[in-house]
Amino acid sequence: MTSDVRMKGFAKRSSVADAEALIAARITALGSERVPFVRAHGRILAEDIVSDRDIPPHAKSAMDGYAVRAADCPGRLTVVAELMAADVSSAVLGPGQAARIMTGARLVSGADTVVMVESTKLEGDVVIIAASDPTGTHVLRQGEDLSIGQTVLTKGRRIRAQDVAMLVTVGALEVAVARKPRVRIVPTGNELVPPGASAIGSQVVESNSFMLALLAERDGAEVEVHPIVRDDEAALERAIAREGADLVVVTGGSSVGKQDLGPVVVRRAGELPIHGVHARPASPSGVGFAHGKAIVLAPGFPVASYVAWDLFGRTIVQRMLGIEPFLPYPLTSGVLAAPYSKPPERLDIARVTLSNGAISVLPGGAALLSTTTKADGFVLFPPGNGRFSAGSTHAVHLYT
Repeated sequence: MTSDVRMKGFAKRSSVADAEALIAARITALGSERVPFVRAHGRILAEDIVSDRDIPPHAKSAMDGYAVRAADCPGRLTVVAELMAADVSSAVLGPGQAARIMTGARLVSGADTVVMVESTKLEGDVVIIAASDPTGTHVLRQGEDLSIGQTVLTKGRRIRAQDVAMLVTVGALEVAVARKPRVRIVPTGNELVPPGASAIGSQVVESNSFMLALLAERDGAEVEVHPIVRDDEAALERAIAREGADLVVVTGGSSVGKQDLGPVVVRRAGELPIHGVHARPASPSGVGFAHGKAIVLAPGFPVASYVAWDLFGRTIVQRMLGIEPFLPYPLTSGVLAAPYSKPPERLDIARVTLSNGAISVLPGGAALLSTTTKADGFVLFPPGNGRFSAGSTHAVHLYT
């Protein structure tokens, strides 16, 4: 296939499923690195975490009250000890005895139950307990939370705030996590001016790179935003070839126009198996490989660029992290307020609003960034069907 497709049209459009299969076949996990627990939040675990201890390490009180022998209740019990959370007592409860105990304190020897203070009455050194609780009431058993040898966090999990607390609890102060893919965002086009500059005539303020960088960070990547590259083949190839990236996303110049240099440069430097997809928006996208890197060619129109990331950039990053790709949006559902039609072979990613369970598809093409800010989310209208009737139910991926 010729490396120059400008003004010749797309030789063949691929399905999104074809692109996903290519990515699954060619992209593998990057490996792991060890980090201290304080830097583990949001990372992908590359190992199982196993508890090296029982939690709690001994039976303890779950309430402020009195540690007793259940067989002695109800009754009048003599208080023979008092235990705070940090105390270790050598006392042993005998028949008719109780120990005042605070939440979290180690259960005194001989006790098997805790009666909460609200259910007692104290007269001097005698506590009156009017009711009988089952053995073990308000007692945290040894190992009730975790036991030695128990797997507490599994490989492939994205570490949450509570997981960091778990790492500390089981003594995993350094953990193996998936290495972050390094993503370089390369905005291209003679018409682009940097943020803060006044756009004159046909100039456009470059904003795609900042949007794509945040999406890449959302999905677990380490991101570099390259300065604007003008429409120059040598400059674009240098931006792609430079070391320090696992994935390069070129935004702009992805189609078959006279100044669409991305496909030309990538084909000459490597391969571009996917160029043009049955998707709307983002149909002029490409997926290729050059200079030892994965390459995504994302259209210049902002909505198409966003969708190209979600379809291809996200999938590559997640594969590099060693996790099964998924769309990171909360899901809800609704019913179409009006019929929706499209070519049967195409996947449509439609921006929608949702009101009282009714889905309305927003009008407007890939150039209208406002459709993403007005939208509540998007609906995937899959290939294989060309018409979706009003009242049909669909999943809505909610923008966050």
